[in-house]
Amino acid sequence: MKTSTTGLQHPLIWAGVISGTLLALFVLEQIWWISLPVVLSVVIYYVSQPFMDALKRRGLSHDQALYVFLTGVLVLGLLLVPLLLPWFTSQVYHLQRIIPLDLTRMEQLIADSLRALEGRYHWLAQEHVADRGFDKLAHLKETFVEEHLSGALAYVVSWIPSLILIPFITFFILKDSRNLLRLVMRGVPNAFFEKVLLLFHMVDGQIRRYFQGLMCMMLLDTLTLALGLWILGWPFGAFGLGEALFLGWVCAVFAWVPYVGSVAGCILVMLVSLTEAPVGAPPFMGLGAETYLLGGSVLLFLAVRLLDDFFYTPLTIGRALSVHPLLTVLIVFAGGIIGGIAGLVLAMPVLGVAMVLGEIFGQVWFDGRLRARYQHARNLRQLEARRDLSGPA
Repeated sequence: MKTSTTGLQHPLIWAGVISGTLLALFVLEQIWWISLPVVLSVVIYYVSQPFMDALKRRGLSHDQALYVFLTGVLVLGLLLVPLLLPWFTSQVYHLQRIIPLDLTRMEQLIADSLRALEGRYHWLAQEHVADRGFDKLAHLKETFVEEHLSGALAYVVSWIPSLILIPFITFFILKDSRNLLRLVMRGVPNAFFEKVLLLFHMVDGQIRRYFQGLMCMMLLDTLTLALGLWILGWPFGAFGLGEALFLGWVCAVFAWVPYVGSVAGCILVMLVSLTEAPVGAPPFMGLGAETYLLGGSVLLFLAVRLLDDFFYTPLTIGRALSVHPLLTVLIVFAGGIIGGIAGLVLAMPVLGVAMVLGEIFGQVWFDGRLRARYQHARNLRQLEARRDLSGPA
């Protein structure tokens, strides 16, 4: 995210932004159990702001609007959870059931490809490449299930206590956000106060539009991917509408992590396509079921990526809040190396906050008039403090 170009033109500011982002990711990784729910609570806070503002325009006070909004969310949750929970649980169970089948089908596909290569190149057959590859794949599969899968499940379960904190943190951010701003502004010198306050309001509006646009883009990606998967699987009955919606939503959530998340979502759909492809089905458009679904999944994700870049992003997030792709990739991978999964999730929000702080600091500190006012006020305070300290000679 970036606010304008004036505050981020100085190389030292950029060095501070990148260094601060990496340092913050390292610190947050040490306390990920609290940093992740705080970031998610901030996202919910900004997404909730339009509803709060609408209630305030109807004459309610801040606290009244907060309690009316929370009551509406609670009632809506009580109505929707009994309807959506069985469907969501069935989709998760279905996805969990087909993962072993996906691995088996992929293993068989790789083995068949190696045998086809052996039939074409005799030197590969002499080296028994297919048998060695099949044994290696079987060993990796057993190792993954025994050593990594249980650890991954335990890691996911360990997040549950932290995620429980999200409603409480969100409530207090919604309730005391104005007090938090006053607390921060008390530490700003008077010479910089007016400009820093103005920049805070500008940045707050841009971050709000960013997260609200991100939610809108997630909804658009979910619907586009779900419709595309449903149409793609229609000739073979591969994807039902509910399954397509669930996969589209999962991939849209993955897309929160730039580039890496989109690739992970594409791989997930390709794995599901291997299982959903009916065995022995007649070809469609001259292609077998597996080839058609795998190739169609890749083309669908490329099409959605183009829609994101040229249509969805300008309509929702806006190009003014984008980050250069090279910096995005480097920060995301650095976040993954420093903080693992939590680092991947937190990399872009932390970078956005660092760029906001760098923008504010750049615009204020490199403003010669403001620095002169600050220095003049400091000199006046020093003169006042020394007044009458020297006694008679």
